[in-house]
Amino acid sequence: MAFTAVVRITGAGRLADFRERLRWLLVRDPDAEDYTEHHEAGTLEYRFTPKKGIPFPALTEVSGDFPELRVEAEWDHDGVAGRAIFENGRLVDEQRAEPGEPGVAVTLGEHGRLELAIICQPHEGHWIGYAASADRHTFFRYREGALTLVEPSDADEALEEVAFRLVDEWIWYDEEEAPTERAHYTQYGYPVRGANLKSVKLALLRRQGRPYSTLDPKGASVRDAVIAQWLKQT
Repeated sequence: MAFTAVVRITGAGRLADFRERLRWLLVRDPDAEDYTEHHEAGTLEYRFTPKKGIPFPALTEVSGDFPELRVEAEWDHDGVAGRAIFENGRLVDEQRAEPGEPGVAVTLGEHGRLELAIICQPHEGHWIGYAASADRHTFFRYREGALTLVEPSDADEALEEVAFRLVDEWIWYDEEEAPTERAHYTQYGYPVRGANLKSVKLALLRRQGRPYSTLDPKGASVRDAVIAQWLKQT
């Protein structure tokens, strides 16, 4: 059984004090497991290969003592990917992706611009998915390292079902009335573009300050192909 986890602490706050407080708790916890530290400027990073689990109680307790910092945990447990975010001692976001379920990755640009939202999943021996930026979108298939773009008019039921899962949760379009979404964008001072993140997800990405992803390594390879062969092509 493979279980790996990475915990990162970021924010404009007392990182050194957080580190010492967490170390103090883990040293005194008889069930605490070994970990390694990989810190850099502005970020604390802990890596675990736990047998019992991630030390969420200690992380939550220390998070409550340092409300200005953000604790993000990512893990893979026998192919089940997960992610949790804690702020001020509270769980503010959690995602889990079972093997075979679609993985999602979203990158936000300046002024709320949707740089890329992608969803993909294994399907009948290859990968299928959907990708959208602020001004265009595509369906695709990926097999043995080769990416094939699929026009919307040629998308089959499986492709459309995957796309709807991304759109329903993450995206709204300029042709929609969406008065609540438009009001949020006005409050942020962001222009409305062809495709836009829903305001709840926009707030999440603004708060975390980095791209969102539940992709496993194979899904990440699909995303890289989409970026190189579609997103960066004019």
